Amino acid sequence: MSPRRSVTAAVEVLVIVCVGAILAAGCGTKDKPAAQTAGSASATDAPAASDARAGSGAPAESGTPMTFAGGAEPVGALIVTHGGAGSPPEWSPDVQAAADTAFAALRGGVSALDAAVSGTQVMENIHRFNAGTGANIRLDGKSIQMDAAVMTSEGRFGAVAVIERVLHPVAVARALLGTPHLMLAGDGATRFAHAAGFKDQVPWCEEAQAKFEKRSATLLAGKAGQGYDTFDWRRFWNYPNPIPPELGGPGAAKGGGSGATGRAPDDLALRVSDTVGTVCRDADGRFAATLSTGGTTYMLYGRVGDTPIMGAGLYAGPAGAVACTGLGEMIIHEGEARLVYQLMESGVTAREAVRRGCMSFPPDADLGVIAVGRDGWGVAANRSMAYGHTWAGRPPAPPSAPAH
Repeated sequence: MSPRRSVTAAVEVLVIVCVGAILAAGCGTKDKPAAQTAGSASATDAPAASDARAGSGAPAESGTPMTFAGGAEPVGALIVTHGGAGSPPEWSPDVQAAADTAFAALRGGVSALDAAVSGTQVMENIHRFNAGTGANIRLDGKSIQMDAAVMTSEGRFGAVAVIERVLHPVAVARALLGTPHLMLAGDGATRFAHAAGFKDQVPWCEEAQAKFEKRSATLLAGKAGQGYDTFDWRRFWNYPNPIPPELGGPGAAKGGGSGATGRAPDDLALRVSDTVGTVCRDADGRFAATLSTGGTTYMLYGRVGDTPIMGAGLYAGPAGAVACTGLGEMIIHEGEARLVYQLMESGVTAREAVRRGCMSFPPDADLGVIAVGRDGWGVAANRSMAYGHTWAGRPPAPPSAPAH
């Protein structure tokens, strides 16, 4: 054989070996559970092996969400809660308290649905969360419009959209299950809540006021994001109230603002404008999901996000329950909750289903997903996300006072 032919043959052999190695490595990674890809235990290990709280840095490896946890819990009651996409690890104790409350309710004999409602209500009562008493104030500086939804594995669904003047929208959505309707919106939802006995009260707090004032300054600086750095919101102003002083309206102080009056929020709270949620599995394998949100400051009057849309913000069925958080318009577009549910329905573990759902989402749009299934649970988010997790074998947590 000539030297030239020898070199050519050697190169061909080298190429074949390299391609084979690449294909083998790729197949091996694809077939592994996400936990192994991330360098931790498999998805069927005990929760302690994979229960890492919300992170603040970049994902460890490509294909692994920034926040990622889950494990096998095939038997018994199971609760998972989240504090919204972007919520910091420091908020985890309050989110865990919500999970513990839901689990205690479940042990007390309530349904999976009512346990999930109780967990979400805990977070509606804490001002740092964008739901209920901490709901965001809209662009006009006065309006507070909220969305909430509930769903069970039997297909029962109830939702309220752009509801006002109630403290617990998730409980109103639960009450809607007693009617022939799936959703009520706007003034009709508010009137229904008051007719059903919910107190007529505006959920205003100092923290929300401070966030509004700082976000107004960000909007005027052209750095709001969410499309509002370029959108001509003045042109399409549809609020019943005029543009407020904080946005350069009548009475504005020199320079366009009116000065801060609320309790100053931390920078992390300013970046979180999102939903809170709970997913539940009872001891008999019934599932439920609940969500509540105060929406975002940067929105036109009457905007509806993903929370009250079946299959977008949440979904539940015989295979499990899913609750999402993040950029509402994109979650609706992707049908995110139903997508993750269908993965579990096809036999994918809850942990792997939320990972796939998260990694298939546009990376520049916030997303967090929690799920419980027949096999166990999963949490994934492309941002930091505080979450809680309680299961039948977990020791009861000591009581603690929630933050406000």
